[in-house]
Amino acid sequence: MQTKIELIESIEREYTNLQAALGGLSEEQLHRPGVVGDWTVKDVLAHIAVWQSRLITSMFKIEKDFKPETVEAQADVDRLNAQWYREQKDRDFEQIWDDLDSSYHQLLKRLDNWSDDALFDPKRCKWMKGQPFAEYVLGDSAEHYAEHAAQIREWRKTITNDYGKFLIS
Repeated sequence: MQTKIELIESIEREYTNLQAALGGLSEEQLHRPGVVGDWTVKDVLAHIAVWQSRLITSMFKIEKDFKPETVEAQADVDRLNAQWYREQKDRDFEQIWDDLDSSYHQLLKRLDNWSDDALFDPKRCKWMKGQPFAEYVLGDSAEHYAEHAAQIREWRKTITNDYGKFLIS
């Protein structure tokens, strides 16, 4: 991937893929644990929305020449995931979905302000240690959607619908 257009196309494609993985799930199934550990589909979507919102904040900071807060150690990622799970778990699905969808559109809008050079120059963000900022964007958007869409699809193979038929998409 070398251009902003390709980056955006990847984000859009994987967001559509994530939405397709949700197709046909009932309200009860959206709240059934086991998708990732004890997490429900709703919890997974909240998780994606929080990381995506953090990405948007990072982009804003970089635009203003500030270094964003970064997470490098897996233990820190796990700690944040646990903290955000506790903060989000009692929210309504509609609120979670609104957060996910609005942050997705905010991400696309924020990317309008970025040039190919700003996204793909490995020297622009020194804290990225030689990687272009586009890698950060991908990790908290397209790659994140793809990871969790695959997990949702795998989980669907283990559950049945209200008629006793397995849900496989």
